[in-house]
Amino acid sequence: MLLTRANLRTKVTLLLLSLSLGPLLISGIVNETRAVATGKAAVRERQAQAARFAAYTVNALFDDVLRDTQLLARRFPVDALDPVGISARLAASPGLLPAVHGDDDIQVFNALHGAESRTFLALPDGRLFYAEPFHNIPQPPNLHQLQWFQQLGPNGGIALGDLSPLTQPARPSVFCIVPLRHPGGRLAGYVGHIMARSSLETIIKQIPPEAAWQSPERLGHALGLGLLSPQGIFAAHTVAELIGRPTPPFMQGHLHPGTGEIDRDDADVLLARADVGRGGWRVTLATPRHTAYQSVYALIWLLTAVIVLTFLFVLLFADHLASVLLRPIEELERGAQMIGAGALDYRIELNQHGHDELGRLAGTFNDMGESLLRTRREVDAYGRHLKVANQELDAMVYAITHDLKKSLRGIEAFATFVDEDYRERLDREGTDMLHAIVHNVHKIEKLADDLIGLVQHERERGENVRFSLMDLLREAREHCTLAHVGEVVIQPGMPEIVGDRVRLNLLFTNLISNGLKFNRSPRPRVEVEWADLGAYWEFTVSDNGIGIDPRYHDHIFDLFFRLNSKDEFDGTGTGLNLCRRIVEEHRGTIRLESESGKGCRFVVQLPKDPALLTSPGLLP
Repeated sequence: MLLTRANLRTKVTLLLLSLSLGPLLISGIVNETRAVATGKAAVRERQAQAARFAAYTVNALFDDVLRDTQLLARRFPVDALDPVGISARLAASPGLLPAVHGDDDIQVFNALHGAESRTFLALPDGRLFYAEPFHNIPQPPNLHQLQWFQQLGPNGGIALGDLSPLTQPARPSVFCIVPLRHPGGRLAGYVGHIMARSSLETIIKQIPPEAAWQSPERLGHALGLGLLSPQGIFAAHTVAELIGRPTPPFMQGHLHPGTGEIDRDDADVLLARADVGRGGWRVTLATPRHTAYQSVYALIWLLTAVIVLTFLFVLLFADHLASVLLRPIEELERGAQMIGAGALDYRIELNQHGHDELGRLAGTFNDMGESLLRTRREVDAYGRHLKVANQELDAMVYAITHDLKKSLRGIEAFATFVDEDYRERLDREGTDMLHAIVHNVHKIEKLADDLIGLVQHERERGENVRFSLMDLLREAREHCTLAHVGEVVIQPGMPEIVGDRVRLNLLFTNLISNGLKFNRSPRPRVEVEWADLGAYWEFTVSDNGIGIDPRYHDHIFDLFFRLNSKDEFDGTGTGLNLCRRIVEEHRGTIRLESESGKGCRFVVQLPKDPALLTSPGLLP
């Protein structure tokens, strides 16, 4: 009786509450259970990904060291070794040789692999006779007497062990051993490399913060990230005291790849494992379960709060829904969807609400659609005119440069004819003038080619894709080192970025090439580094070249601007201008930090998601 007297707003409110309360509670509990299970699975997968990432990085480090050691072994002057003389020298005066043929390559090898790198040479019978940087060792060890060396195959490999006195007995080191062979295949000895401990420590420190949880009283649990040798010994670990220790008992039955939970009386552990290549090395990542699932437990409270808030929201929504006219709102929603989908000629008709808020809102939508339709037509027309203008401009550039080069070839030909036919009548000054004409003709031809290349580069566009910047920089390094002498060092761990890969390849190739080209150093060097600035990536390209005076920093990106004569350094001044355009296309910034004679440092900032920005000026 009371319900029949209630107004429509109250009826709709009570109806929605009665229909939604039961399903709301049931769906909330079900969704909470599913969310907890999904959250735990996500945590385990994240742990597994962290372990796989560390394993992949360690494997890449091992492959690089093994490849470089094999290259050193192939380059080593084996024919210059005198095993008989070296054996006699070791028998007469036990100790390492002060120098050997090829020690320059060994020193360069050590310099490329870190200040802590050490490299040694041994005879076929295993006796060490040379080590860099160690020399004052009275009793060199014998490799054949070491158990870890005996476990290596005939082609050598990576192993964990001790090589006193070159290493610390309490903390084993990672070795890379490669045999030295004569051209016929006969064993000439061994070359070994002791990897820098800092290389492994850098990888270990890249784990997620929640995975690095440690407690001093639980060091025996090996909580954190560790690298295990095939023999089950820790070669590296976030807890330094565990290096050199065997696998703890609670891990010994759980060393297969994947993630698992280990129940213990004193500490429940989430353990992730990953294989490092196929050599038997493994990465383990152990985290206290309550720490790893902390976000999941927070999610439980959050979902409980969401259920309560949802109930309150349904109550308020039901009360609100009963006070509005649903049909006009649906019409407005449909019109907004059509206009948002691009049907700008769609119009909303609400004649019965012509003077109320809904009617005015419908009129506003219609006006907006009309305005957008006119704007789109204007933009389409402007785009067509711009396309035609660009095509005509390109055609004009190609025509002018073609005619210019044709005329230049004629000038060069006539100058050559004059030089050949009237050489005896010309004095030295006249001959020099002819040569200067030919030389300047070549300069103008190069400028014309660069102008055509600039137009072509401006027309080359690709789609924005996500790609590995490390792969791109390696391609750029290979391209630049083929054209210029020098060294290009790339900071490890380069991120994946979003952008036009072809254009960004051109950007970094130009910056690296300039660093090697504009360089008077006996050893030109370019370093590429990166940093995470939150919403942006920052990349720096530094060199030890001639540098640029600060008063020219505002003009260095101008088209055809040059600071040096073409006789000293080749170029037309188009490269840096193109670099600035590419960076601005990706809504980024580029700046120069340099002084004359002190090298250049180009700083490039690119947004992680260019679609979120509306103009380059939003960058810091």
